Amino acid sequence: MNPKHLTQLAMVLEKGSITEAAKSLAVTQPTLTRNMATLEMQAGAPLFTRSRFGVRSTPLGEALAREGRAIATRVQQAGESIAQHRLGLFNRLRVGVGPLLGLALMPRLAPAFLDAFPHVALTITTGRPTALVEELVDGQHDVVIAPALSRELPADISRTLLLQDTIGVFCGALHPLAIQPSSPALDACEWINVGVTSPFQNDELDYLRRNGIRRPKTQLATIADAAILLQVLRQGRHLAVLPRLPVAMIDTAGELRQIALPCEPAPRDVLAWTRTSVVEQPAVQGLLHLARELMLPPAG
Repeated sequence: MNPKHLTQLAMVLEKGSITEAAKSLAVTQPTLTRNMATLEMQAGAPLFTRSRFGVRSTPLGEALAREGRAIATRVQQAGESIAQHRLGLFNRLRVGVGPLLGLALMPRLAPAFLDAFPHVALTITTGRPTALVEELVDGQHDVVIAPALSRELPADISRTLLLQDTIGVFCGALHPLAIQPSSPALDACEWINVGVTSPFQNDELDYLRRNGIRRPKTQLATIADAAILLQVLRQGRHLAVLPRLPVAMIDTAGELRQIALPCEPAPRDVLAWTRTSVVEQPAVQGLLHLARELMLPPAG
């Protein structure tokens, strides 16, 4: 079985079309079709079905495509290692961070880390925390800075508390609730969600329900992006459930307001998820130390 065929299968299923996959892979459509036929013959079963809407994977096809994606990731990592070596950067630290915390922390953390470890190349990936931790387990990151996502710790992964935090409800300074605080039916307000339009994450939903907000109206969501969310929030039309620490780090001009609610905010502690094989490396420990220092609120 040719590993290249597996990576090509992954691209076919990602694009949903052999034609589009061939363009992305820079191969001819007949060549890609022939390679997929060879792979199906070796597998002994169909790998995808065709329709006028494109191709859809079979369970076997998805399993083999997963292997193809892993191969493609390893090849990309090898290429990055070669590039770093040519640049004289013989060590690399791969960090994953959520969009809001990334916007708040990484512009300060990256320069401080590079000053302390000038011979270490730093790669920063932003994304949904759940996806980042899954990628960490798959070996695509060395450290992920993210909240506690589950009680069960994945194999070969350790996590340490960086700082305690909570979530709160925020709006822009021009929002009616910021100008004249009251207790309206918050269900009727317009909300922004980080991730999908509905529902919120479980912790956020529980927090809202404890404060009498049963069905938040969420017509807008941002995925793996904090800048858009904050810009829209500042316009004063929407509410959002956000972790308080990153908001405080970002909102130095005081353009956002936290709305006081009856029930205490839910915890949203910041954790460092780390591969156990690298957790003791000086660069990793240095990164976590700097992150903890930069997130500490100013004294007084």
